[in-house]
Amino acid sequence: MAKLGFHVLKLWVAFLSIHPYWLLYLKSDCYFFLLYHLLRYRRKVVRQNLLHSFPDKDEKEIKRIEKRFYQNLCDLFVEAPKMLRMKANGYQSRITYTNLELAQRLYEQGKNVFYAIPHSGNWEWFGKMIPGFTQHKGLAVYKRVENPVFERLMLYIRTCGSTLEMVESNSVLRRLAQLRGTTNAVLMMADQTSHGLATDYWTEFLHQDTCWFTGIERIAKKLDYAIVFVDMRRQGRGRYEVSFELVTDNPKETADGEIMERYVRCVERFIEANPDNWLWSHRRWKHERPQTVKV
Repeated sequence: MAKLGFHVLKLWVAFLSIHPYWLLYLKSDCYFFLLYHLLRYRRKVVRQNLLHSFPDKDEKEIKRIEKRFYQNLCDLFVEAPKMLRMKANGYQSRITYTNLELAQRLYEQGKNVFYAIPHSGNWEWFGKMIPGFTQHKGLAVYKRVENPVFERLMLYIRTCGSTLEMVESNSVLRRLAQLRGTTNAVLMMADQTSHGLATDYWTEFLHQDTCWFTGIERIAKKLDYAIVFVDMRRQGRGRYEVSFELVTDNPKETADGEIMERYVRCVERFIEANPDNWLWSHRRWKHERPQTVKV
């Protein structure tokens, strides 16, 4: 049954992938009306996150950001099937890069790289494009989902027609250790909500005490990976601009927590400049700092 379900969804996504963009965005407008006005999907979560993150903004501005976020979210949904027809070097007209020389320099230096991206812009498209803008071997870290049909479908969409290798999050260190003889570029979503443990990295982020997974810092130090922040912002429907900011190219020389702090500030600056481009619908601040952790 799971195999049949996968093939049915695969055919459906393939059908959607041949739709012209104007039709996809017409559907997106319908989804926006459904999610925002009728179903009110996570409206309370989004509004609370925005109010706490931007205490200086008035209600009118908060509502404007809120609506733009839902419009972007629906656009991301309809853009996903287009990945089936997306070649690694065939989307230059839709994704522009402002400073590719950083990626080239790191490759020429023989440096392995973590491309650390928050849930901003179209992170799925960026992952598919890695083999197209760098000579590194492209990999992307993903978290396994419970539904096997959906997981198989997403892996298919992300890798179809691409040399990108998907690595499950629990296997990252082991797989990268196996690739020590290869120069790698690894996409990692680095803004997920961690478990709220004392061992997480805690810092103020958007006016709130926030915990962060430290895996990217720990692995970078262990395997000597450079870390690059990916600033990906929407310029219009189906059009994005990507800029890179070097967090560190010598992780072993940094103090504990220094990489995380640099990365958090990159994310914070991005969100403050592009507030509707981030994923506000997740419960990012559901944990409180353990009392045993010194402030």
